[in-house]
Amino acid sequence: MNDQSIIRIVGLYLEKLHLPLDRQQLEQLQLLSDLMLQDPLYKSVSKISDPEEIAVKHFLDSLIPLGLAAKVWQARNILDLGTGGGFPCLPLAVALPKSSFVAVDSRLKSVDFVARMAEKAGIKNVKTQHARIEDLGRDKAFRERYDLVVCRALSAVRILVEYTLPLLKNGGQAFFYKGPKLEQEMLEAARVFSLFGVAAADIEQLSLLPPAVPYERNFVRILKRNPVPAAYPRKAGLPASRPL
Repeated sequence: MNDQSIIRIVGLYLEKLHLPLDRQQLEQLQLLSDLMLQDPLYKSVSKISDPEEIAVKHFLDSLIPLGLAAKVWQARNILDLGTGGGFPCLPLAVALPKSSFVAVDSRLKSVDFVARMAEKAGIKNVKTQHARIEDLGRDKAFRERYDLVVCRALSAVRILVEYTLPLLKNGGQAFFYKGPKLEQEMLEAARVFSLFGVAAADIEQLSLLPPAVPYERNFVRILKRNPVPAAYPRKAGLPASRPL
């Protein structure tokens, strides 16, 4: 493919945001984008097919919070819940080569796709896990093991808190990519914050707005200070169907 939209579009915005990706990393992101579009299974994990839209809505969107909350991105063990086509995991893994990532999805085809893309693009710091999030949160091999858990386009904040906090070490952080309706979601999450011992001082809302980025993007950072009660997460399906 001759389209260089990742290098051209993403590189321009990352420069504006003073994000330290070098030319080699941008070229690796471009290779990843090309490989995705060439793969026959790409359309089963994403509806976005235009290279420029992929550059903005997948790659840039995954990377822009690197310009916020610097301590978050110093994490070494990172879990991406509901990774879908590999976002934000794969672009973040290119940008943060010293960190180890696990991309989790309940759909086997998503997990297989991400593993194949990581291998073909030479992204060596990504592993995949086919699992329901709720089951993972009760698995001793995963519970309270991670420095950082990220979620993009997955669910409402009050559901994400139940998904993510059981997987974090004490002192670890959850980071949610959210849209323009964040304030309402935060109000709805008050009960689950209280239940899991999350104080107001442990929550930070962050925003990026045009012209720094092409559209409004909001984020939530949560610091975990207390163990999550053993009853959580509840069994598969309950957090989404009966939010706390």
